[in-house]
Amino acid sequence: MDLKDLTPKLDDIVVEIKHPTTGDILKNDDGTPMTITVLAPHSKEYKKLQHEQISKRLKKAQKSKSQDVDYSDIEEATLEVLSKATKAWDITFGGEKPKLSVAKAKNIYDEVFWIKNQIEEEVSDSLDFMKV
Repeated sequence: MDLKDLTPKLDDIVVEIKHPTTGDILKNDDGTPMTITVLAPHSKEYKKLQHEQISKRLKKAQKSKSQDVDYSDIEEATLEVLSKATKAWDITFGGEKPKLSVAKAKNIYDEVFWIKNQIEEEVSDSLDFMKV
């Protein structure tokens, strides 16, 4: 047995987007599945994004000297990390295939809110890489 065999091999996760009620994989007009590729939580890039977000929140808390936690701040931070962790996509939105940007990702993840859950579930499943 080698511990190296029990480590994830990829630093990103490809998520096929499914219809929120039927579970069918959504297709683009050209017949290809709609996919979103995100950084895996164990990747160095993802950890860097997390550290930046935590530092930002700590600085804000120190500045305001408040111990109160605002859920909307947490939700916004989560959305920002997910948007920055999105590395590629092949989706149709508003009748077109949008170019990936952090701002566009935030907009789509906010408007088509159920996609975030699918991404989070797929990320969680990917962490179960040792399951047989």
